[in-house]
Amino acid sequence: MVRIKVIGAGALAVFAVASPIRAQSPTSADCARMAAGTTDHSAMDPSMHARMMKDCAGSPPTSSGQAAFATIGEIVRQLKADPNTDWSTVNIEALRQHLIDMDDVVLRAVVAQRDVPGGVEIRATGTGRTAEAIKRIAMNHTRALDQEADYHAIATEVADGAEITVTAKNAADSRVVARIRGLGFAGLLTEGDHHAAHHLALARGDQMAHGHP
Repeated sequence: MVRIKVIGAGALAVFAVASPIRAQSPTSADCARMAAGTTDHSAMDPSMHARMMKDCAGSPPTSSGQAAFATIGEIVRQLKADPNTDWSTVNIEALRQHLIDMDDVVLRAVVAQRDVPGGVEIRATGTGRTAEAIKRIAMNHTRALDQEADYHAIATEVADGAEITVTAKNAADSRVVARIRGLGFAGLLTEGDHHAAHHLALARGDQMAHGHP
């Protein structure tokens, strides 16, 4: 509120003039409270409340809600951005099936691990689709893992999954040995920088991609 004094001929007048208040943009916390119905509207100027309603409604969520969906969305954006994409060979369904395999292997495989000299021996098993997913991903990934500077990796298929042995190429390097044992099955699956490239190759319809992790 701004008070203005006006001095006339022998008279003093005081006028109260409302000063404009610039509403601040709501934060994500403000919008979250509004969505949850926990905002105190009684203490809020009506125009400010209307502004918040508009701004919060105009800020769409940024999360895609699910990891596989986000991965597919990222690949689709890359394909669309590449003017050389051959849409006649694109196969997003192949990528989706691979992501289902990844989900089965990471979340549903039964894993037994024991230390061996220089590393670990892992038995990953499952039933139905999970067993087949283990064979596809674990077997292929082991071949890629063996090409890494620090690891020697071999795998053998069993009826319900795979047996995998990972050891340090330099058995005297105690830090690498400890890393292998600490990473275990799930951690070792993440090693290497080939995953994203493989996903893109699958989506492009590269038949060679099906023989690699």
